[in-house]
Order: sequence, then C-alpha cells, then structure tokens
Amino acid sequence: MRNYKVNNILRTKLKKGDDLYYSLMNIIDKIPITAGIIIGIGAVQKANIAYFNQIKKEYENFHFNEAMEIVSLKGNISLKENKPFAHIHISLARSDFTVVGGHLLPDTIIYACEIDIIEYDGKAINRVFDEETNLYLWDL
Repeated sequence: MRNYKVNNILRTKLKKGDDLYYSLMNIIDKIPITAGIIIGIGAVQKANIAYFNQIKKEYENFHFNEAMEIVSLKGNISLKENKPFAHIHISLARSDFTVVGGHLLPDTIIYACEIDIIEYDGKAINRVFDEETNLYLWDL
C-alpha cells in the first residue's frame, strides 16, 4: 500500500470524432504522468471494448456500432515499460437504457467527452507482467 497526495488536476474536453483511447493516451504522454486516475463522462458514436476471459486468460473484443452515453469512464495511470500508461474501463448506456462495459480500446469514437485527470504526487507505479493472471499489474 502507498499513500499519495494530489499534485495536479487537469480538466479537458475531447473533440467530437476523435478516438477516445488515443486521445487519452496522447494527453498522458504529454503531461507526462507516472501515477494518477482518469474519470470522465460524455457520449460515443461507436465503441470498441473488451472483456478479460479469466479461463482463456485473454481479452475478448466487441464492437458496438451505435451511439451510447458514457455512464462512467474510469482508469488508473502508471508506468508500463517506462512509459505513461492508462488502464481504462468504460460503462456505456444504450438507447434502451441497458448498460454495457469493459476495457476501453481504440476505435471508440467520441461524440462529446469531458475528462478529469488527477495526477498524484509520489513514487511512480510500475506495471509488471503477472504470470498467474497473464496481465500487467501494479508492482506494489
């Protein structure tokens, strides 16, 4: 366990038509940030998300070719291979008020999106490969 204090909060609005995943990765690359969180709301024109299949130990991708509301976007920021990396999950509401969600992937296209990036002051968090889960997890 580690304790952190908030160092900085960045608020931004992302552009309609841009890729949500790459927009967020570009921002954290420019800051640069080594530990923090991302939260956001808005809407997408289409989405690409993944579910981690624990039996197969791999991600299963699914494309949604429909407009949906971002009910929740939340992720953590750490270092992976010495570069800022954001692990982001997203929950999306469909027009029938059902919700889908999972791991945010490229090819999720923004309709409107407001983002807060909260940077922590303290020791960087590194991701390392965990053989048991087949995932890159925090090295705490």
